[in-house]
Amino acid sequence: MSDGNQRETGEPLSRRLRDAWMKTVGAYATDEKGTQGLLQRLVEFGALSAEEAKKVLGEARGKIDHNKTELDLRVDESIKGALDRIGEFREARRLEERIGELEARLKELEAPSA
Repeated sequence: MSDGNQRETGEPLSRRLRDAWMKTVGAYATDEKGTQGLLQRLVEFGALSAEEAKKVLGEARGKIDHNKTELDLRVDESIKGALDRIGEFREARRLEERIGELEARLKELEAPSA
């Protein structure tokens, strides 16, 4: 039986969310080929020298790496927070059910015997 956080394959929800995120925003944010193509066109048009393009590309790579790391951390924290809240909710539900059982048992014990 699945606990709601895993598919029948056993893949955790956090992994599925992370994979989906990386396939969308993560892939877009790390598109180095697009940056290289743009810089190459600027060199061809004479708007940048080859040295300037290398410098800009190096800076872009640094920013992309930093942003990707930051994005990964934020996604991980968000997923962990959501999973923690789900766990807390389940624990509260379980405790409510147990209290109900104990209250019913107490009523049985307090009822006058016939």
